[in-house]
Amino acid sequence: MIKKITIVGGTHGNELIGPHLIRKLEQDGSFKESTIPVDYLLANIEAHKAVRRFMDADLNRSFTDEVLDGDDDSVYEHRRAREINRLLDPKTNDGRFIIDLHSTTSNMGMTLIIKDQAAFNLQAASYVQQHMPDVKIILSDRDSQFSRTLNSLSDYAVTIEVGPLPNGVLRHDQFADTESVIRHLVDFTHLSESEWNNALPATTEVYTVTDRVFYPRNDDGQVSAMVHSSLQDGDFEELKPGMPMFQNMDGTVTPYQGEPGYPIFINEAAYYYENTAFVMTNRKTVSPGN
Repeated sequence: MIKKITIVGGTHGNELIGPHLIRKLEQDGSFKESTIPVDYLLANIEAHKAVRRFMDADLNRSFTDEVLDGDDDSVYEHRRAREINRLLDPKTNDGRFIIDLHSTTSNMGMTLIIKDQAAFNLQAASYVQQHMPDVKIILSDRDSQFSRTLNSLSDYAVTIEVGPLPNGVLRHDQFADTESVIRHLVDFTHLSESEWNNALPATTEVYTVTDRVFYPRNDDGQVSAMVHSSLQDGDFEELKPGMPMFQNMDGTVTPYQGEPGYPIFINEAAYYYENTAFVMTNRKTVSPGN
């Protein structure tokens, strides 16, 4: 099934764990004995040099058909997306497993975001969770809808998100945890299907995205509220109708009025430009077995 593993860092240039970790793994020769070839990719080279999320456009929103089939070279990330597309060549690399390394300013702990196109992704994430019980799993169909992230270049893909971590900062504990996740993922690719029954739990909890909640803005287009202190850092904790959501600049409080759910990416710094205060999810139990 899996013929090659590509570990990606620096899709966002101000998230440092990925670039430094792939450099360490490459220098250590960590997977040189792997029977499945492992290679490494520094995705947004220029943004990493500048310690910026991106230079002209978000690289992780640039893998659309429009961009990949285009020829406009005025946007660096669009050029880079086409280069990466040619390098990974999804048309001839059906068995490539992409592990994309990210960090977040939100209190997400260690989170795996997996694509729902292939059962392998859930199985690999569940295997990690068996060894690291605090790991959360988000099952996303975003790429099947929009096909825009780097991970859309393969059906087999996992995004690792770890936080809270300020942009442009490294933390040893989160660096080490991310390395542990990678090693478990690579280990799983070497298991045979007959070994999965013993390696996988009967059921696992996943979170599925239901909605985005946006910041309120005034008539001048300025953000007019903050995430309420009682919601701040409450990623994966249940949010119910009537609970405080925004602290408005005029001193009033806006309560949450939607369906009960579990917010994630609360007050994520990178989402201000998308006007997203947090993302709502549902929690459900699924079977990762084949």
